[in-house]
Amino acid sequence: MTIKIRPEFELDRIRNSWTISDDGILMWISGFKTGKPVSVQTTKRGHQTCYLQVDGVLKGYSVGQISWFLYHGSWPMKEVDHIDSNPKNHKLENLRLATRSEQCRNRISGKAGRANKGVYKREYGNKWSAQIWVDGVCKNLGTYSSEDEAVEIRQLATELLHKEFANTKSYRVGV
Repeated sequence: MTIKIRPEFELDRIRNSWTISDDGILMWISGFKTGKPVSVQTTKRGHQTCYLQVDGVLKGYSVGQISWFLYHGSWPMKEVDHIDSNPKNHKLENLRLATRSEQCRNRISGKAGRANKGVYKREYGNKWSAQIWVDGVCKNLGTYSSEDEAVEIRQLATELLHKEFANTKSYRVGV
């Protein structure tokens, strides 16, 4: 995702139209909708977009970026990451700036329907492999005789290599 620099007149329009509540809800502060929540569109993955007319043009914004801007007073120059991996939770304490690589580290799961991110059953024998991506490089963590062993190694590697962006919520041992 490329971060779009917003001109000052556009930021002023946002500042004069919306505010963010303590519980992370985007609210109108001007016009006939004053005090009401801003309408948002939510994708299947939960990411939210809101729209505002600026100089006669309807513009779409990530609610995460708008939330960051309203909390901090400056447009985010990186991606806005939701710490708890819930893209609908726009509370101040749940937002942080991240690179694309850091965003990917905080993903809950790599593939739909796959129980354990980075753990795969080998086609030969009854073996399990573990791997992890770090800064665009796939690192093989070895092959193990059980899924639980591979999951344990993957979790440890996640905590060690992904640091504050480590997300181990999706791992399920004994699945």
